Amino acid sequence: MKVEAIKRVRQVAVGGLAAIAIFCALSAFRTTRPILSVVFLDVGQGKCAVVIAPNGNTLMVDAGTQTYGREGVGERLATQRILPALARLGIRRLHVMVVTHPDKDHCNAVPIVARELRPVLFLSPAGNSSEPEWLSVKAAFQGSAVTTVIAQRGQRLWLDPRNGIVAEVLGPPSGAVARVSEWTPNEASTVLKLRWQEFSVLFTGDLGETGQRWLLQSGTDLRATVLDVPHHGSKHNTATFLRMVRPKIAVISAGRQNPFGHPAPETVKVLQQMGATIWLTGEQGSLLVRTDGRQWTLTGLTH
Repeated sequence: MKVEAIKRVRQVAVGGLAAIAIFCALSAFRTTRPILSVVFLDVGQGKCAVVIAPNGNTLMVDAGTQTYGREGVGERLATQRILPALARLGIRRLHVMVVTHPDKDHCNAVPIVARELRPVLFLSPAGNSSEPEWLSVKAAFQGSAVTTVIAQRGQRLWLDPRNGIVAEVLGPPSGAVARVSEWTPNEASTVLKLRWQEFSVLFTGDLGETGQRWLLQSGTDLRATVLDVPHHGSKHNTATFLRMVRPKIAVISAGRQNPFGHPAPETVKVLQQMGATIWLTGEQGSLLVRTDGRQWTLTGLTH
Protein backbone atom coordinates (compact mmCIF):
# COMPACT_ATOMS: atom_id res chain seq x y z
CA MET A 1 0.00 0.00 0.00
CA LYS A 2 1.40 3.39 -0.93
CA VAL A 3 2.15 5.68 2.02
CA GLU A 4 2.19 9.37 1.28
CA ALA A 5 4.53 11.71 3.12
CA ILE A 6 3.15 13.72 5.97
CA LYS A 7 2.33 17.20 4.79
CA ARG A 8 3.56 20.22 6.69
CA VAL A 9 1.37 21.58 9.46
CA ARG A 10 -0.36 24.70 8.24
CA GLN A 11 -1.99 27.39 10.33
CA VAL A 12 -4.81 29.20 8.57
CA ALA A 13 -7.69 31.44 9.56
CA VAL A 14 -11.08 29.75 9.55
CA GLY A 15 -14.00 32.01 10.36
CA GLY A 16 -11.72 34.26 12.38
CA LEU A 17 -10.29 31.32 14.34
CA ALA A 18 -6.78 30.00 13.96
CA ALA A 19 -6.75 26.40 12.78
CA ILE A 20 -3.94 23.93 12.76
CA ALA A 21 -4.60 21.29 10.12
CA ILE A 22 -2.63 18.09 10.14
CA PHE A 23 -3.13 16.25 6.88
CA CYS A 24 -1.57 12.83 7.12
CA ALA A 25 -2.15 10.12 4.53
CA LEU A 26 -0.64 7.13 6.29
CA SER A 27 -1.69 3.52 5.81
CA ALA A 28 -5.30 3.45 6.97
CA PHE A 29 -6.90 0.68 8.96
CA ARG A 30 -9.01 -1.36 6.53
CA THR A 31 -12.06 -2.28 8.59
CA THR A 32 -15.73 -2.47 7.75
CA ARG A 33 -16.30 0.44 10.11
CA PRO A 34 -13.76 3.10 11.07
CA ILE A 35 -12.94 2.85 14.77
CA LEU A 36 -11.57 5.59 17.01
CA SER A 37 -9.73 4.53 20.19
CA VAL A 38 -9.09 6.69 23.25
CA VAL A 39 -6.83 5.34 25.99
CA PHE A 40 -6.48 6.75 29.51
CA LEU A 41 -3.38 5.26 31.07
CA ASP A 42 -2.97 4.55 34.76
CA VAL A 43 0.10 6.66 35.54
CA GLY A 44 -0.42 7.05 39.26
CA GLN A 45 -0.97 10.62 40.43
CA GLY A 46 -0.64 12.13 36.97
CA LYS A 47 -2.25 12.12 33.54
CA CYS A 48 -1.66 10.51 30.17
CA ALA A 49 -4.22 9.93 27.41
CA VAL A 50 -3.75 8.73 23.83
CA VAL A 51 -6.07 9.00 20.82
CA ILE A 52 -5.75 6.62 17.85
CA ALA A 53 -7.69 7.75 14.78
CA PRO A 54 -9.02 5.27 12.19
CA ASN A 55 -6.31 6.36 9.72
CA GLY A 56 -3.60 5.54 12.27
CA ASN A 57 -2.78 9.10 13.33
CA THR A 58 -2.12 9.47 17.06
CA LEU A 59 -2.42 12.23 19.64
CA MET A 60 -1.10 12.14 23.21
CA VAL A 61 -2.42 14.48 25.88
CA ASP A 62 0.03 14.83 28.80
CA ALA A 63 2.53 12.28 30.09
CA GLY A 64 3.58 12.61 33.70
CA THR A 65 3.24 11.51 37.29
CA GLN A 66 3.77 12.90 40.78
CA THR A 67 7.26 12.19 42.15
CA TYR A 68 6.63 12.61 45.90
CA GLY A 69 10.21 13.80 46.35
CA ARG A 70 11.82 10.90 44.46
CA GLU A 71 14.11 11.39 41.49
CA GLY A 72 13.74 9.74 38.10
CA VAL A 73 10.08 8.80 38.49
CA GLY A 74 9.14 10.36 35.16
CA GLU A 75 11.78 8.35 33.33
CA ARG A 76 10.66 5.09 34.95
CA LEU A 77 7.04 5.90 34.17
CA ALA A 78 7.88 6.36 30.50
CA THR A 79 10.02 3.25 30.12
CA GLN A 80 8.08 0.86 32.34
CA ARG A 81 4.47 1.87 31.77
CA ILE A 82 3.73 4.35 28.96
CA LEU A 83 5.97 3.04 26.16
CA PRO A 84 5.09 -0.66 26.76
CA ALA A 85 1.38 0.19 26.78
CA LEU A 86 1.67 2.08 23.50
CA ALA A 87 3.65 -0.78 21.97
CA ARG A 88 0.87 -3.22 22.88
CA LEU A 89 -1.58 -0.89 21.14
CA GLY A 90 0.56 -0.96 18.02
CA ILE A 91 1.69 2.66 18.28
CA ARG A 92 5.12 3.25 16.76
CA ARG A 93 4.83 6.98 16.15
CA LEU A 94 3.08 9.94 17.80
CA HIS A 95 1.82 12.57 15.41
CA VAL A 96 0.77 15.15 18.02
CA MET A 97 1.90 15.64 21.63
CA VAL A 98 -0.01 18.03 23.86
CA VAL A 99 1.05 19.21 27.31
CA THR A 100 -1.89 20.95 28.97
CA HIS A 101 0.25 22.85 31.50
CA PRO A 102 3.84 22.68 32.77
CA ASP A 103 3.31 20.85 36.08
CA LYS A 104 5.58 17.81 36.42
CA ASP A 105 2.70 15.37 36.93
CA HIS A 106 1.63 16.18 33.38
CA CYS A 107 4.99 16.42 31.62
CA ASN A 108 7.89 14.64 33.36
CA ALA A 109 7.68 11.59 31.08
CA VAL A 110 7.41 13.66 27.87
CA PRO A 111 11.14 13.88 26.96
CA ILE A 112 11.65 10.10 26.80
CA VAL A 113 8.32 9.45 25.05
CA ALA A 114 9.13 12.15 22.49
CA ARG A 115 12.61 10.73 21.90
CA GLU A 116 11.26 7.24 21.27
CA LEU A 117 8.12 8.06 19.29
CA ARG A 118 9.25 11.18 17.36
CA PRO A 119 6.14 13.40 17.24
CA VAL A 120 5.43 15.63 14.25
CA LEU A 121 3.77 18.43 16.23
CA PHE A 122 4.14 19.61 19.83
CA LEU A 123 1.24 21.71 21.13
CA SER A 124 2.78 23.63 24.02
CA PRO A 125 0.75 25.21 26.84
CA ALA A 126 0.24 28.95 27.15
CA GLY A 127 1.80 28.89 30.62
CA ASN A 128 5.47 28.62 31.48
CA SER A 129 7.50 27.35 34.43
CA SER A 130 11.04 27.33 35.79
CA GLU A 131 10.64 23.83 37.22
CA PRO A 132 13.35 21.42 35.99
CA GLU A 133 10.84 18.92 34.58
CA TRP A 134 9.33 21.55 32.29
CA LEU A 135 12.76 22.87 31.30
CA SER A 136 13.63 19.32 30.26
CA VAL A 137 10.55 19.23 28.04
CA LYS A 138 11.51 22.50 26.37
CA ALA A 139 15.06 21.28 25.86
CA ALA A 140 13.81 18.05 24.27
CA PHE A 141 12.04 19.98 21.51
CA GLN A 142 14.44 22.88 21.08
CA GLY A 143 16.35 22.60 17.82
CA SER A 144 14.52 19.42 16.84
CA ALA A 145 12.54 18.74 13.68
CA VAL A 146 9.31 18.81 15.71
CA THR A 147 7.00 21.72 14.91
CA THR A 148 6.13 23.55 18.15
CA VAL A 149 2.98 25.68 18.41
CA ILE A 150 1.61 27.49 21.48
CA ALA A 151 -1.97 26.45 22.21
CA GLN A 152 -4.55 29.12 21.41
CA ARG A 153 -8.31 29.05 21.58
CA GLY A 154 -9.79 28.17 18.19
CA GLN A 155 -6.95 26.02 16.87
CA ARG A 156 -8.05 22.77 15.26
CA LEU A 157 -6.15 19.53 14.85
CA TRP A 158 -7.55 17.45 12.00
CA LEU A 159 -6.47 13.97 13.03
CA ASP A 160 -8.48 12.20 10.36
CA PRO A 161 -9.89 14.61 7.76
CA ARG A 162 -11.51 11.88 5.70
CA ASN A 163 -13.62 10.71 8.65
CA GLY A 164 -14.09 14.22 10.06
CA ILE A 165 -12.25 13.63 13.34
CA VAL A 166 -11.04 16.92 14.82
CA ALA A 167 -9.72 18.20 18.14
CA GLU A 168 -10.32 21.88 18.92
CA VAL A 169 -8.62 24.05 21.53
CA LEU A 170 -11.37 25.63 23.66
CA GLY A 171 -9.17 27.45 26.15
CA PRO A 172 -7.54 29.22 27.83
CA PRO A 173 -8.55 32.66 26.55
CA SER A 174 -5.94 35.03 25.14
CA GLY A 175 -4.00 36.84 27.85
CA ALA A 176 -4.94 34.41 30.61
CA VAL A 177 -1.36 33.77 31.70
CA ALA A 178 -0.55 37.47 31.98
CA ARG A 179 -3.34 37.94 34.53
CA VAL A 180 -1.35 36.22 37.28
CA SER A 181 -3.67 37.33 40.08
CA GLU A 182 -6.56 35.47 38.46
CA TRP A 183 -5.02 32.78 36.25
CA THR A 184 -2.60 30.24 37.70
CA PRO A 185 -0.86 27.60 35.55
CA ASN A 186 -3.67 25.20 36.43
CA GLU A 187 -6.35 27.66 35.33
CA ALA A 188 -4.48 28.25 32.07
CA SER A 189 -4.54 24.54 31.19
CA THR A 190 -5.13 23.78 27.53
CA VAL A 191 -8.69 22.50 27.13
CA LEU A 192 -9.13 20.27 24.09
CA LYS A 193 -12.35 18.82 22.69
CA LEU A 194 -12.15 15.82 20.37
CA ARG A 195 -15.20 15.33 18.16
CA TRP A 196 -16.40 12.63 15.81
CA GLN A 197 -20.06 12.46 14.81
CA GLU A 198 -22.04 11.83 18.03
CA PHE A 199 -18.96 11.05 20.16
CA SER A 200 -16.72 13.57 21.91
CA VAL A 201 -14.02 13.78 24.58
CA LEU A 202 -13.20 16.83 26.69
CA PHE A 203 -9.58 16.97 27.92
CA THR A 204 -9.14 19.50 30.72
CA GLY A 205 -5.70 19.24 32.36
CA ASP A 206 -5.87 20.73 35.85
CA LEU A 207 -8.49 23.36 35.07
CA GLY A 208 -9.93 24.89 38.25
CA GLU A 209 -12.93 26.98 39.21
CA THR A 210 -11.78 30.19 37.48
CA GLY A 211 -11.12 28.46 34.17
CA GLN A 212 -14.35 26.49 34.39
CA ARG A 213 -16.36 29.68 34.99
CA TRP A 214 -14.73 31.31 31.98
CA LEU A 215 -15.62 28.35 29.75
CA LEU A 216 -19.21 28.45 30.95
CA GLN A 217 -19.44 32.19 30.25
CA SER A 218 -17.84 31.80 26.81
CA GLY A 219 -20.89 29.99 25.46
CA THR A 220 -18.75 27.12 24.18
CA ASP A 221 -20.50 23.79 23.70
CA LEU A 222 -18.98 21.77 26.55
CA ARG A 223 -21.13 18.67 26.26
CA ALA A 224 -19.04 15.55 25.88
CA THR A 225 -19.45 11.79 25.89
CA VAL A 226 -16.23 11.38 27.87
CA LEU A 227 -14.86 13.86 30.40
CA ASP A 228 -11.28 13.85 31.54
CA VAL A 229 -12.32 15.18 34.95
CA PRO A 230 -10.30 18.33 35.76
CA HIS A 231 -7.48 18.32 38.31
CA HIS A 232 -7.64 14.61 39.13
CA GLY A 233 -11.20 14.93 40.42
CA SER A 234 -10.33 17.49 43.10
CA LYS A 235 -12.81 19.65 44.97
CA HIS A 236 -12.03 22.50 42.54
CA ASN A 237 -14.70 21.22 40.16
CA THR A 238 -17.90 23.24 40.06
CA ALA A 239 -21.18 21.35 39.92
CA THR A 240 -22.36 23.78 37.23
CA PHE A 241 -19.42 22.87 34.98
CA LEU A 242 -19.85 19.13 35.45
CA ARG A 243 -23.57 19.35 34.76
CA MET A 244 -22.97 21.40 31.63
CA VAL A 245 -20.58 18.74 30.25
CA ARG A 246 -22.95 15.98 31.39
CA PRO A 247 -20.60 13.12 30.48
CA LYS A 248 -21.60 9.52 29.94
CA ILE A 249 -18.10 8.48 31.08
CA ALA A 250 -16.10 10.43 33.67
CA VAL A 251 -12.42 9.44 33.85
CA ILE A 252 -10.57 10.47 37.00
CA SER A 253 -6.80 10.13 36.72
CA ALA A 254 -5.61 9.89 40.31
CA GLY A 255 -3.17 7.67 42.12
CA ARG A 256 -4.40 5.10 44.57
CA GLN A 257 -4.26 6.38 48.17
CA ASN A 258 -2.72 9.66 47.00
CA PRO A 259 -2.01 12.25 49.73
CA PHE A 260 -4.26 14.90 48.12
CA GLY A 261 -7.55 13.14 48.78
CA HIS A 262 -8.36 12.88 45.07
CA PRO A 263 -11.02 12.36 43.96
CA ALA A 264 -13.04 14.65 46.22
CA PRO A 265 -16.29 13.06 47.50
CA GLU A 266 -18.33 16.09 46.41
CA THR A 267 -17.05 15.83 42.84
CA VAL A 268 -17.82 12.11 42.69
CA LYS A 269 -21.29 12.74 44.11
CA VAL A 270 -22.21 15.22 41.36
CA LEU A 271 -21.04 12.80 38.67
CA GLN A 272 -22.99 9.96 40.28
CA GLN A 273 -26.14 12.09 40.42
CA MET A 274 -25.90 12.60 36.66
CA GLY A 275 -25.62 8.86 36.07
CA ALA A 276 -22.10 9.03 34.64
CA THR A 277 -19.97 5.89 34.54
CA ILE A 278 -16.99 6.83 36.73
CA TRP A 279 -13.60 5.30 36.00
CA LEU A 280 -10.84 5.75 38.60
CA THR A 281 -7.48 4.90 37.03
CA GLY A 282 -5.81 4.38 40.41
CA GLU A 283 -8.41 1.77 41.36
CA GLN A 284 -9.47 0.29 38.02
CA GLY A 285 -6.32 0.71 35.93
CA SER A 286 -6.01 1.94 32.35
CA LEU A 287 -9.11 2.41 30.21
CA LEU A 288 -9.72 1.88 26.49
CA VAL A 289 -12.75 3.52 24.89
CA ARG A 290 -13.57 2.42 21.33
CA THR A 291 -16.23 4.04 19.17
CA ASP A 292 -17.58 4.14 15.63
CA GLY A 293 -18.71 7.70 16.18
CA ARG A 294 -22.06 6.68 17.61
CA GLN A 295 -21.81 3.66 19.90
CA TRP A 296 -18.93 3.08 22.29
CA THR A 297 -17.44 0.36 24.48
CA LEU A 298 -15.23 0.42 27.59
CA THR A 299 -12.43 -2.04 28.22
CA GLY A 300 -9.92 -2.17 31.06
CA LEU A 301 -6.26 -2.66 30.09
CA THR A 302 -3.74 -4.63 32.09
CA HIS A 303 -0.15 -3.46 32.50
